[in-house]
Amino acid sequence: MTRSSMSDKKPFVVACIPAYNEELTIAKVVLKARRHVDKVIVCDDGSTDMTAEIAEACGAEVIRHEKKYG
Repeated sequence: MTRSSMSDKKPFVVACIPAYNEELTIAKVVLKARRHVDKVIVCDDGSTDMTAEIAEACGAEVIRHEKKYG
């Protein structure tokens, strides 16, 4: 690969969003982030609500902690 072809490549941008019991706001955050990045990852820190399910439905990849780590 030549130097010029390497510089022509677009970077792959990921947004990582920590979340705990954010079912009221996570959809808005994920959808807005998706407009600016290639991938959205939500780290659900032991939520007891629908945060993870909503984030997935909005197109985010979700990493779940079974308990809250802070």
